[in-house]
Amino acid sequence: MAPTRHTLICTVGTSLKSNLERDPARKTWADLYAQGRLKDLARALTSLSPQDRLLGAEINSIDSIISRGILTTPIYLYLLVSDTEDGQNIGELLKLYYLEDSNPRRFEQAEWQVLQGLTDANSQRFRREGLRHLVTAVAGIARKWRPEHVVINATGGYKAQISFAGLIGQALDIPVCYLFERFSEVITLPPQPVSLDLSFWLAHAHRFYLLAEDQGEPEALDPRFASLVEEIEVDGERLAGLTAMGQLFHETFRYRFAREKSQLLPPDSGLAPAEKKITYEPGLAPRPPGIETWLARLREVSYVTRIHTFYYNADLSRPPYFRPSAKGEVDRLEGGFSDGKATAKFTVSLTAKTEAQRDAALADIIERFLD
Repeated sequence: MAPTRHTLICTVGTSLKSNLERDPARKTWADLYAQGRLKDLARALTSLSPQDRLLGAEINSIDSIISRGILTTPIYLYLLVSDTEDGQNIGELLKLYYLEDSNPRRFEQAEWQVLQGLTDANSQRFRREGLRHLVTAVAGIARKWRPEHVVINATGGYKAQISFAGLIGQALDIPVCYLFERFSEVITLPPQPVSLDLSFWLAHAHRFYLLAEDQGEPEALDPRFASLVEEIEVDGERLAGLTAMGQLFHETFRYRFAREKSQLLPPDSGLAPAEKKITYEPGLAPRPPGIETWLARLREVSYVTRIHTFYYNADLSRPPYFRPSAKGEVDRLEGGFSDGKATAKFTVSLTAKTEAQRDAALADIIERFLD
C-alpha cells in the first residue's frame, strides 16, 4: 500500500510578482502587492483557477501535484523562500493564499521559512550558506514527518536551488516534482538509492556534527572529507565547516542511521537506570550545577552501564560534547558537561563489543543529547 503523503515542501521564486507587474489588466492586484496588502491580494487570487498561468510557477505546480494525487492529503505546506524582501513577501502571500477558505487547494497549515544566505547579491553566501540551509530545512521537515509522507516541489526559485532540491530528494528518498514552463503537469523524479558509505559517517559522526556547526578542526580531518568540507574564519579563528554537499551527506546518513540504528547499536545492558553507578572523581562533589540531572538522563540509555567523572575545571566553559575515548576503547566514550562557567569531563561505559557498535552508540547519544 502506497504511503499517505500529506506534507509538501515547496521552493519559492518570484514569478507571481513578475506576472502581476507585466499584466496591465492586473494593475490593481500589482498595487495591492506594492502596498503590502497581501491578505487582500491572496483573497483576490483565489478567484482564478489555480491552473491560470498568471498565478506563477508555485501555484500552478502545486495544483498539478494535488490533482495527480502525488500529494494525497494536503495538510502541511512548507514554503522555502529566498533571503530577500520579495522572497519573504511572496512567502507570506502564498501562505495566506493556501489558508484562504475559498481556495480549492487549501492546506490545513502553511508556513514560510527564509533560507539565510540564499540571495543572488552574494555568490559566496549563496554557495556557502544558502544551499546548506536548503539542505537542513528539507532534512528537518523530513525528520519531523518522515520522508514517506513528504513531497518536494522544486519548481520555484533559483536554478541552482531547484537542481539542489532535486538532489536532496534523491538522497533522502523523497519524490521530487518539477513543472517545466511549457508543460501542463508536473513530472516526478522518483527517489533513487544513494551509494555512499554509512560506516564512514558513523566513524566520524562526532566530527560531522561539529562541522555542521562550523566548529571543525581542518588539520584533523580524514582526506576523504575533501569535497565535503571547507575552511572558514569564525571570530578570527580558522575552523572548518561543511559544504552544501557535505551537509547533504551528513543529513542523508542521519536519516539512514535513524532508520537502521536498531540493528547497529550495542545490546541492552539488562540493568535498570538506578543500578548503573555514577561516580565522581575522588574528593569532588557532583559539579558543576546541573551535571547530576544530565548524567541521570544519560544512564537511562539502555546500552550505558556506568559513568565516571575524571576532570573538573572551575574556570573552563565549553559546549557539551561526546567523542570516542582518548585511548580508543570500544566499550566507552568521553563526554563533557558545562554550566556555562565550569566544565566536567566523564567516561561513559557501554556494552559495545566492536568499534562499529561504539560508533553507533556515539551517533545515537549525540542525536539524543546535543541535537
